[in-house]
Formats: sequence, C-alpha cells, structure tokens
Amino acid sequence: MARITATQKLEVRRKLLEAAAQHFSEAGLDRASVDAISVAAGFAKGTLYNYFPSKQALFGAVIEEASRRAAERYREVEVEETTRAHLLALARADLEVMREEEDFMKVLVREAMSFRPESYALVTQHLGPYVLEVEAALARGVERGEIRGDRPTPQLALLFVGLLGLMYGQHWGSAGAWPALDEVPELVVTSFLDGAGAEGSRPAKGTKR
Repeated sequence: MARITATQKLEVRRKLLEAAAQHFSEAGLDRASVDAISVAAGFAKGTLYNYFPSKQALFGAVIEEASRRAAERYREVEVEETTRAHLLALARADLEVMREEEDFMKVLVREAMSFRPESYALVTQHLGPYVLEVEAALARGVERGEIRGDRPTPQLALLFVGLLGLMYGQHWGSAGAWPALDEVPELVVTSFLDGAGAEGSRPAKGTKR
C-alpha cells in the first residue's frame, strides 16, 4: 500500500478544514459530528482523527486558519506608519476574511461570548496569528507615544479584537440595521483610540480617572 506523501497530507488537511468550517457553521460546535465532517470532505469516517485529536482541536484549527489569512492580508497592504492606519488595515483584513466565512464566524463569536471558559480559551488561543499582529502594531504605537503605556499590549490587543467581534454581533443581531459591515473597521478603530468622550473631556495626563 502506497504511503501518503507530505503534499497529499496537506491537501487532506485543507479539505478537512474546509468541510469543518461549513459543518460548524451549520451545526455549531456542540452538535458538530466528526464523522460527518470526514465524509463531507470525501474521506472515510474517522479519517479526521489522523489529523486532529478532537473536535475541539479541529474547531481551533479552523479559527487559526482564518486568523492566519487575516494576518497575511494585513501584511500585504502598504500602510502609513501610524497606529490608526495599522489598526484600520488590521480591521479591514479581518472583515475581508469574516465576509468569506460569515456563517462560521457567527459560530466563533457566539462561542467566544458564551461565558464558557473552555470555549473562550479555545477561541483566544487560536486567534493568535491575528492577535499578535494587533499586539505588535500597538507596541509600536506605545513607542511612538500614540498608545498609552500603562496597559499591557496583549490586553489592549484582546480589547481591540473583542470590539470587532462585538460589532459583528451587533450587525447580525440588528439584521444589518447598524452598523453596516463596511462601517465596522472605522467604528472600532475610532471607538478604541478616541472613545466616546467629547473633545476636552479627558483628564490631563497624570490625573486619576
């Protein structure tokens, strides 16, 4: 019996991830069937376990693949060297990928906001490729004096990504009434960097909030 090559393994893995994204978008994480995913990808039941140890690991891998694509698209764009410009580019890259797999992203956001520690940890862990790009952009912003330095940049990065998810949820929950998807990047970046306070309402540096 011929051994499967590394290239063939990558192709099988790609097909499993594609089938999984579709199946998770229809069934959600809890009701998803590993065997159904294997069959939908064109393989025998149980094939999936040769590549992923569990359904949760597969779900994480789908998230990580989307996260990686968003990070790559951000890196492909030439951006003015300001924190605002980089965050806008990051948000737009995320929106592009979200639109391509919107049904799966609905499941991702729902799991992240389900208040189940295991689901939240699964999502945040596998968003790593994208979150690290946000963190790096914020760290450069701290160096330029554009971002406050009294908060850890990993926390600020999660806040930014959380705002994106929240605005996607608001879009879906309002049936598109507000915000429109095209509004999300500017809305999130402006809210993240400027807040809702009127000009002149913020305390001076060194004063307590």
